[in-house]
Amino acid sequence: MRALRVRAPKSWAGDPNPEALAPITRLTEHPGIWGLGTSTARNRFENRVAEKQKVFQADNDLPVHLKGGATDNILYRLTMGLCLGGTVYSLYCLGWASFPHNK
Repeated sequence: MRALRVRAPKSWAGDPNPEALAPITRLTEHPGIWGLGTSTARNRFENRVAEKQKVFQADNDLPVHLKGGATDNILYRLTMGLCLGGTVYSLYCLGWASFPHNK
């Protein structure tokens, strides 16, 4: 693979900078950088896809966004509350902006 060469500006004396034509190498040419931290993370976590599939495919008359338990229920209610609050606030701002103001 050919290295890309970049020219740096000349020095005050007018002669070119000796580091001006230093090759720029790509990160993909250094395999040690990409291998850091990946093997330990892979070994630390176990595969729990089968357990999650049983939970989410169970027939317990719950919608899929609430099958995760209490955390999903809290996140769902928080999201709905924020959406409702944002809608009310945007309608308030629209109503406030649609009438003239006395100065």
